[in-house]
Amino acid sequence: MNLLLATDGKKHSEKAINYAFDFASLQKATLYIIFVVSPKAEEEKEKIIKFGMEVLDKLKQRGTQKGVSVTTLLEAGSPYETILTASERIKADTIIVGTSGKTAIDRVLIGSVSEYVVRNARCTVIVVK
Repeated sequence: MNLLLATDGKKHSEKAINYAFDFASLQKATLYIIFVVSPKAEEEKEKIIKFGMEVLDKLKQRGTQKGVSVTTLLEAGSPYETILTASERIKADTIIVGTSGKTAIDRVLIGSVSEYVVRNARCTVIVVK
């Protein structure tokens, strides 16, 4: 079984991260963890890439400590499309995402990655709030 955890490494995603490790451990699944560097962040790209690599490194170490097989993916693009493309590529059985902590107005104006993934994924999606 292949699981895909999408994370931005921010505090609000910690519940989804914990859930993903527990679920992967129970299912004896391979956990793929993706961090997407958005094209909107051109002026801060180097800083975000460095942050993403640090997040993925820490999560890979955490997986090793928990006995979970972890593969990390640092990819560039729109988070919406990149998460779905990666899920297809790795043949994910389940995608795990957290909520961003955005307000209802934010979601209406700019959308929500988790909502987009739920609507468009070809596999099961678990949203951890």
